[in-house]
Amino acid sequence: MIIKTDPDTIQNYLSDASNYRGDSDKVYIPDNSSELQKAVSECYFSKTPYTISGAGTGLAGGRVPKNGAIISTENLNHIVQIDENTRLAKVQPGLFLSELEAELNHKGYFFPPNPTEKNSSIGGNIAVNASGSRTFKYGAYRNFVKSLNIILPNGDETLISRGKYNVKNKMLKFYSLRKISYNIPIYDINMPDIKNASGYFMKNGMDAIDLFIGNEGTLGVISEAELEFLPLPEKILGLIIFFDSVDKLLTFVDNIRYTSKINNKLNYQDVSDISARSIELYDANALKILQSYYPQIPQNVNGAVWIEQEMTAQNEDEIISKWYALIAEFTKFTDFIWTALSENEHNTFREFRHQLPLHISEQIQRIGFRKVGTDTAVPDDKFIPFYKFVKNLLDKSGIEYAIWSHAGNSHLHANLLPNSQKQFDDSVKIYDEIIHQTLIFGGTVSAEHGIGKLKKQYLLDMYGDEAIDCMRTVKKVLDPYNLLGRGNIFD
Repeated sequence: MIIKTDPDTIQNYLSDASNYRGDSDKVYIPDNSSELQKAVSECYFSKTPYTISGAGTGLAGGRVPKNGAIISTENLNHIVQIDENTRLAKVQPGLFLSELEAELNHKGYFFPPNPTEKNSSIGGNIAVNASGSRTFKYGAYRNFVKSLNIILPNGDETLISRGKYNVKNKMLKFYSLRKISYNIPIYDINMPDIKNASGYFMKNGMDAIDLFIGNEGTLGVISEAELEFLPLPEKILGLIIFFDSVDKLLTFVDNIRYTSKINNKLNYQDVSDISARSIELYDANALKILQSYYPQIPQNVNGAVWIEQEMTAQNEDEIISKWYALIAEFTKFTDFIWTALSENEHNTFREFRHQLPLHISEQIQRIGFRKVGTDTAVPDDKFIPFYKFVKNLLDKSGIEYAIWSHAGNSHLHANLLPNSQKQFDDSVKIYDEIIHQTLIFGGTVSAEHGIGKLKKQYLLDMYGDEAIDCMRTVKKVLDPYNLLGRGNIFD
C-alpha cells in the first residue's frame, strides 16, 4: 500500500470537478481489498476522520476531505469477472466506467444507465446512484447493482446481495462476514417518485443493498460490486432535432415522453412506434456554445432535442418514418435533422453531448469562480412551467448561462457562469429561487449528482428536520464516531 504525506503530492486529492477544496495530511492508496480494509481499520481505531476518493469527477464535493485522511481507490481498478451466462460483471470500485463499457461492448453487451462522464469511477457512481441519458428507459445505477462487498466504517466486512436482507417492521438486520449482527432502524421518508439522488434511500420493506447505493461514502466502503448488463440492441436510431420555437420544443418533449413511457414497457424488439430510450434537451445558449465546435448547427434555433431509440432491421424503416412525420409537426428545421445509424455517427453524437459540460468546466477554471449549476428534477406534469420559470429567471439576471436537460426524466441542469464576485453572489440567490420552486412543484434538489458538502441546506429544505434526523440515526449505528465521509449529506 502506498501512503502519501507530502503536501505537494496530495494536492490532486483535495478537490473535485466542482472546484470545491478541502484539506488532508495523509492519503492511503491500497492495492487490494485486504489493504483497503487495513486502511479503514487504522483510521477507525485511531479515530481519524477519513474520506473515500474516486476519480474526482463529482460535482458536490463528496470526495473532498474536510480534514483527516483520504483513502483512494485508484489502484482498485480491475474487472474481476464478466459472466455472460448470468450477465453479471464483478468490478472493483476504482474502475473507470469507460473501461467497463469498452469491455462489455466488445463482447456484445452494454451497461444501461450511461452517465455522461465516462472517466468517473464505478464506486463513485454507486455512491451517488448515478444516472444518465438512458435512465429514462432503464433507470439509474440502483436498478443494476446486484451485490456489494462493503467494508463498514469499523473495518468489518459484509456481502450484501439483492434479495438477501430486507427491512421488516422498520428494522434492517444484516450480518458481517464475521457473523456480527447489525440492526438499523429504517423510517419511511417521503421521497419524491421521480429520478432522485438526495439523501439515503429509506422506506419500509426496502432491500438492504439500496441503503448503500447513494449513501455518498458515509455508511461503508465498496471493495467490489456486481453489476447487471444487457445485450446490445440490434440497431439504434439517433436524432438531433432543432426547433424554431421553445413552446413547440417543450410540447414535442411532452408528447414523445408520454408515448415512449408506454411503449418502453414492451420489448424493444417488438415496438414499431415512438419509443425513445433517451430524450435530451439543449437550450439556445447551449447551442451557441456548441456552434464553435459544430458550425453545421443552423442559425437562429431556439433549442434542440437529442433522442435515441432501439430498433431492428424489420422495424427500422417504419420507426424512422414515424419520427420524421412527428418532427415535421413541431419544427420548420426538418432539413437540418442530424441522423445517426452507424457507430461512427453515434460517436459523433456522444462527443456532441460531452462537449458542452467539458467546455463549461474549462471556462469556469479559466475564470476562477465556481459554476453555479442546478441538478433538479420535477414531476413530468410540472416540467414545462418549471423550465419556463427557470429560463425567465436566468434571462433577467444578465449572467451568462446554458441549460441542458435529461428531459425524459424532467431533470434540468441550469448552469450559471459568473465572472465576478457580484455575479457569483447573484447566481447563488438565483439558485435558491430555483430550489424553492423545485420544492413547490414536488421535485428533488439533486437528481443525479448527490448532496455532498455543497447542498446540505437544500436537502434539509426538501425533507425537513425529522427525516434528516432519521438519516443521522442510521449513520450513527454504522459509524458511531462520525469518521467516514464526514461532512457529506449532513453535518
